Amino acid sequence: MKVSCLSAFDDKAIMPNDGMVSTVLGNAAAIWDELRTHVEITYPNVTGEWQHYGKAVGWSYKLLSKKRNLLFFVPQPNSIRLRLVFGEKACSCLETDSELPANIKELVCAAIPYKEGRSIDIDVPHREQLETIKRLIQIKFEN
Repeated sequence: MKVSCLSAFDDKAIMPNDGMVSTVLGNAAAIWDELRTHVEITYPNVTGEWQHYGKAVGWSYKLLSKKRNLLFFVPQPNSIRLRLVFGEKACSCLETDSELPANIKELVCAAIPYKEGRSIDIDVPHREQLETIKRLIQIKFEN
C-alpha cells in the first residue's frame, strides 16, 4: 500500500511552529501533543527536529535517539501521519506481539524491505489509536 506522505507544510522557507501545527491539525493537535510528550517522558534521550524533505514531502517533525530515526510526524489537515521504519529485529517482534492489531502486522509484513528497514505510514486522526502507536514506538525503540 503506497501512501503519499505530503505534509500540510511544503514551503521550505517557512519552518512550522507550534501555532501553525495546532491550527492545521485541529482536533488532532491533542494527539500530536500527547504522543510527543509520551516519547519525551518515556525515552528521555530522544530529541526532535523539523526537517524539510523536498517539495514532494514537505516538513516533518523527526524524533531521534542519538542519530537513529525513531519516528516522523507529518502534519496534515485534521490528522497526523506517522512514518516508522522497522529493522528486521523489530519486524520479528511485531509479528509475534499479541497487543498489536492484525492490520498493523500485515502492513509491516507487506512493506518492502530496504537496507534501513521496512517503512510504514499510519494516519492517526483519532485518540483510539494511541495505545497501538505507543506500542509500535516501544518496539521500535527497544529493537
